Amino acid sequence: MPKSKKSATRMTREQRRAQLIEVALDIFAQHGYAHTTMDEVALHASVSKPVLYQHFHNKRDLYFTLLDVEFDALRDAITSRMKAVDPDAEDADEQQVYQAVYGVFEFTSDPRGLYRLILDTTMDNPAELEDRKKQFLEELVEFISPYLLDNSILSPTSSEFIAGGIASVVIYMAVRWAEHYVGEESGGERLPLEAAVEDTFRFVAHGAIGFDLSNNPSA
Repeated sequence: MPKSKKSATRMTREQRRAQLIEVALDIFAQHGYAHTTMDEVALHASVSKPVLYQHFHNKRDLYFTLLDVEFDALRDAITSRMKAVDPDAEDADEQQVYQAVYGVFEFTSDPRGLYRLILDTTMDNPAELEDRKKQFLEELVEFISPYLLDNSILSPTSSEFIAGGIASVVIYMAVRWAEHYVGEESGGERLPLEAAVEDTFRFVAHGAIGFDLSNNPSA
């Protein structure tokens, strides 16, 4: 007896979980944790609530799954660009910084605005969320800080300290750019991705002096 069309196109458990995550990403990013319900996710995914709960224990479990997905995406955007730089290039150090900055802006430039998941503060236990963000930032700093040691006077401890500051500043600037200088809703003059990356790179690499030609002849 031939299989029905419905059974022939039925998703595997892994495919269904991936589909639920994709649907939930958009809903949580758009409405935030507090204003998103499991009913809404199930409705948009065209599944029953029992099916949704087969994959995620509750809304908190689903949200932290989504958070991990976005942290992985941000980490991959940064590390893949940095690793692509030729370490033997004359300007390898500057290129690695530039590519790291580009990776962050590339992440926030996604039209879906999924970066908002990381910024959400509406969940019922914000301290738990902050701990997760801190853990991610520490992982990122651990990866980035060795690059700062090359050709610098920094100790490993100072390198981690500086890397943490740079990462926080770049993430803040990328989010601000995405919120205020992209798309029709920007309300003012837009700032292209490449220009935003260049400005941020110049700032983290040289500070305010990076914009002063009299003190930065190479600019």
